Amino acid sequence: MEGTMKAWFITEPGKMEMREVPIPKIGPKDILFKVSYAAVCGGDLPAYEKGSYLQHFPITTGHEFTGYVVEVGEEVEGIEPGLRFMGTNLEWCGECEACKSGNMFACEDITKKGLGFGTNGVFAEYSVIHNAMLNVSVYPLPDNINDLEGSTCEPMCVGAGVADTLGIQGNETIAIYGAGIIGQSLCQAIKAQWPDTKIVMVNRSPFRLELAKESGADYIISSKDRPAIDQMREMFGTANYTYHYGKSSEAVNVDIALEVTGNPDIVAECFHLVKNYGTVCLVAGYSDAYRAPIAPADLFFKAIKYVPGLMGNFGKSVQYMSEGKFKTTHLITHVFPLEELPAAFAAAKDTKNSCKVCIKVDPTAPDYPYNRRDQ
Repeated sequence: MEGTMKAWFITEPGKMEMREVPIPKIGPKDILFKVSYAAVCGGDLPAYEKGSYLQHFPITTGHEFTGYVVEVGEEVEGIEPGLRFMGTNLEWCGECEACKSGNMFACEDITKKGLGFGTNGVFAEYSVIHNAMLNVSVYPLPDNINDLEGSTCEPMCVGAGVADTLGIQGNETIAIYGAGIIGQSLCQAIKAQWPDTKIVMVNRSPFRLELAKESGADYIISSKDRPAIDQMREMFGTANYTYHYGKSSEAVNVDIALEVTGNPDIVAECFHLVKNYGTVCLVAGYSDAYRAPIAPADLFFKAIKYVPGLMGNFGKSVQYMSEGKFKTTHLITHVFPLEELPAAFAAAKDTKNSCKVCIKVDPTAPDYPYNRRDQ
């Protein structure tokens, strides 16, 4: 496709600029797509401010989107121009042993070449998915998911993927620290499959906690003025474990704790919180420099099960959104045009008054109702 497009580039940490650049060319295994709506991920903020996760400069960030296929490489199968879809933020080399065996998610380049971190992303009018595969990196969107909602399928996929790894049987008490869209996705995914679980959402923002009620949380706790663990101990009682009984036990009758804040102190609190044989899952992004003050006694005496939270299920996210099990309209607090991306980043950083910030990339795309929170 010939012509030029508007695209935002991070040129160095803390600096970005909009440029008019040629529409990218594709290879035989790639697809070119027009971006309709995009969304700001929490990971986009440290990428902009500190250069975190970015493989080079300048680069166009953004990896959450709804797009329309414009061009298809001659070796791509099952994908046609005009297809409306959401895609993964992961890209593989297509040449290593893992890729050739069909296990693309074991490719060592999977984040190195990730959309918006290693290759140019979707804060641009057009973008490319390399080595495109139907229902692997390209997921068609049903008609009952609009373009704005479709841009939130990518973050909601975290809850869809993580929920199945927690060993939930039903009736558990589950604490979710963090009420951004990832925490909300976990709440909705768990409630969709195990409605009899009791979910406690913890956050410092009253605004986000109110959104959590709409996502199905049974209890909400503000940790702004008082530790959440103390409040949950009063709600659910103390849990005994080896050598720790009655008042000497600081564990709580909570089965599973999910950490979605990225705060090392909250990581430690999750391990301190759960009862004997409880489960802890870390879902947020963590800097290599972070150190969490975890008490070894919590791990040793309680035999805690740790579950990694770096995962997602894209197909299930689309399915749940289509079936009404995932709802994100109430979580979309701001929508900005592409030209106002810096303002969108500022709104996303203001976690007291925002949840999911989206970008209307294509000015001709339809507008949809959403819960805008003006600053």
